[in-house]
Amino acid sequence: MQVRLLGSVRASGDGGDVDLGSPRQKALFAVLATRARQVVSREELIDAVWGANHPATVESSVYTYVARLRRRLEPRRPSRAPSDLLVHVGSGYSLQLDPCQVDVHVFGDQLERARQLGGSGAVRELDAALALWHGTAFGGAVGPFAEAERTRLAELQFTAMEERIAILIELGRHAEVIGELTELVRRYPLRERLRYLRMVAFFRSGRRVDALADFRDVRTLLIRELGIEPSDDLQRCHQQILRNDPALLATGAEPEPGEPPIEIGEAAPAQLPRVVPPFTGRRTELEQLHALVAEAEAQHEAAIVLINGAPGVGKTALAVRFAHELAHRFGDGQLFLNLNGFSESGRPTPPVEALNHLVSALGGAPVPDDPGSVDLERQAGRYRTMVSSKRLLIVLDNAESAAQIRPLLPGGRSCVVLVTSRNRLSGLAARDGAQRMTLRGMPRDDGMTLMRRIIGPSVGPSDTAGLAEAVRACCGLPVALRIAAERIVTSSGLACADSIQELVDGQNLLDRLDADGDSSSSIRSLFSWSYRALPMEAARMFRTLGLHGGAEISLAAAAAMLDASANCARQSLYALVCAHLLEEAGPDRYRCHELMHAYATELAAAEDSYPHRQTVVRRMLAFYLAAANRALAMMHGKQQLLAAVGDADGSAFGMAVTFGVSSPEEAARWFEVELPNLVTAAGLGPEFGAHHLSRQLYLVVQRFLAARTPAGADRMTG
Repeated sequence: MQVRLLGSVRASGDGGDVDLGSPRQKALFAVLATRARQVVSREELIDAVWGANHPATVESSVYTYVARLRRRLEPRRPSRAPSDLLVHVGSGYSLQLDPCQVDVHVFGDQLERARQLGGSGAVRELDAALALWHGTAFGGAVGPFAEAERTRLAELQFTAMEERIAILIELGRHAEVIGELTELVRRYPLRERLRYLRMVAFFRSGRRVDALADFRDVRTLLIRELGIEPSDDLQRCHQQILRNDPALLATGAEPEPGEPPIEIGEAAPAQLPRVVPPFTGRRTELEQLHALVAEAEAQHEAAIVLINGAPGVGKTALAVRFAHELAHRFGDGQLFLNLNGFSESGRPTPPVEALNHLVSALGGAPVPDDPGSVDLERQAGRYRTMVSSKRLLIVLDNAESAAQIRPLLPGGRSCVVLVTSRNRLSGLAARDGAQRMTLRGMPRDDGMTLMRRIIGPSVGPSDTAGLAEAVRACCGLPVALRIAAERIVTSSGLACADSIQELVDGQNLLDRLDADGDSSSSIRSLFSWSYRALPMEAARMFRTLGLHGGAEISLAAAAAMLDASANCARQSLYALVCAHLLEEAGPDRYRCHELMHAYATELAAAEDSYPHRQTVVRRMLAFYLAAANRALAMMHGKQQLLAAVGDADGSAFGMAVTFGVSSPEEAARWFEVELPNLVTAAGLGPEFGAHHLSRQLYLVVQRFLAARTPAGADRMTG
């Protein structure tokens, strides 16, 4: 059992997370966990959870909560057997957990060890302590105890952050903490200790003007907000900076144990790309990523986090932003490598070449130019040796496969690895323990905020509906939204509202989402890199789906259109799902967003002949006509409602006859789900010379709609 109180109150065991129930029940559990192995009386529990103004029936509530917690914490315990975990002792209860199983106790122990160690050892302990946090302490719990602990622990957390930064500055690592200090000062502008530390860090980094400006800023703020002058420490620091006091430059820098001191001029690698402004939203995803890393580190496991998703969804941007938020914790550096898994060249970086890049960044000698002459295992072993004692953040972007990533993984637990890929890389999760997060398109409000920030002040309140439609048309893809916003900005002679309308009303949005002269910023190009990497049958299935006009498609319909068995069709569809060109919408149902569907339709027109497309559409119409006819007959107990399909494709007809609907209720549900597809398919028939199939399909749809009402059903039965 592991208990987490430094964030949402959670408990997890061999069977996964435990449902701890209501906020008060969580609060009672948190009190017992905070005092693990100690007896907490009923009176203490009541005061902690309900306070002085508790209801008269509060004791029965305590009994109820304890009983529920026992059932949830020990689901395999026989109903009348005594609990081994939450035991009744005298007039109270005790949670039989070792304090090391509760993150609050681990946090306190690590703070204490940090104060005893000092120096770089203290930094490592404080890093580990702060990594335990994943939100506001005692989240989801209520009551006086939770509120008091929340305040106490928040102050401890902040003090630990300040102590860690102060030690890093004393160790001569002042430059790497300025970014973190700037973010903390933004959040807590009146915290004088933070200002003092940032002034010292600025001064030691040769930024005397910034240090003096920092003092002026905080002095003005303190006088305006509180009517007081800065503290003696701040004023003393200010005077030292004014006179360039060498005492303020002195550091207690020390080499890391077991490592040679860094020579002058040798810097830790800092390869992270810049965060592309304006980075917008993704707070939930960032919190989830922080939680994944913290959980791995709390379990003393290697942290490998995989971010995957569709082309253009913002995987790299999110990974880079997250890496910058983590960077201050990795004093030995940050490595970034684009593995070109999906790119214009179509040539993924071989593992040996990738290893050469990483080893060179760490100061290792380059390998021969010919990758074929290098033993992959030896080079991977050399790399693992180099990083074994280092605290590194490694970002492996745009990966093609788990096999490409695996040799690049460190052997120890001191590094954190972030991987981005369009593919699922299931092997990396199954075999290497990577924690996966699948990224989706931006929510409407975040997408609108992003576009407003790019377009600027010309966007007014009256443009809200138009921006919302633009976000929908771009499927929430950040790359598409940025290109669309740039199009709106550069639309000469048009008002903002007219530019937005022109964008969303265009016949071919893919053409409009094309950044001139930059293939990496063209939605069509981004999609094409994924398409080119598909196996032949999956690529054929993708083009086939472009001829299906509906938002969703069933496995049976896809198999009929492809003229393949259900098993073969499922394999091709699964390949598209793994490549994030398609999503699973339910059991044997699939969907792709509108931009992707438009691209598939383009490909079908460009790569498949008209007679082939005509055959595919006729198979689709034959399938839907036969299936709808059979479903309607089953709903009303008739063998056949229409004449035979005639010259429709026989295999598609056969698939429809056995498409799995076996009762009137199932038939009615099938019709409701497939109705949009039936109407859309019927509308496609004339374009491909299948007027008669379209007419018959429309007739079946009309009969179903008529049968929806009781009167219509009576007419059908008659």
